[in-house]
Amino acid sequence: MYTNTPDEHFVISVHPAHPQVVVACGFSGHGSKFVPVVGEILADLSIDGATRHPIALFDPARLTQLAV
Repeated sequence: MYTNTPDEHFVISVHPAHPQVVVACGFSGHGSKFVPVVGEILADLSIDGATRHPIALFDPARLTQLAV
């Protein structure tokens, strides 16, 4: 499935209502290039609830600002 966000950046985050769920989507056709670092980020978020990688750009909350 080919998925993309309006700003063409990924979504990577802990689910806001369910902190035990980690979300990663919107990788379109080039997500496979980022599998190693995304896997590390998802593992960090799943185990520690945070990551050392700068992932603010991938926060799904940004999408609500685009809709305005």
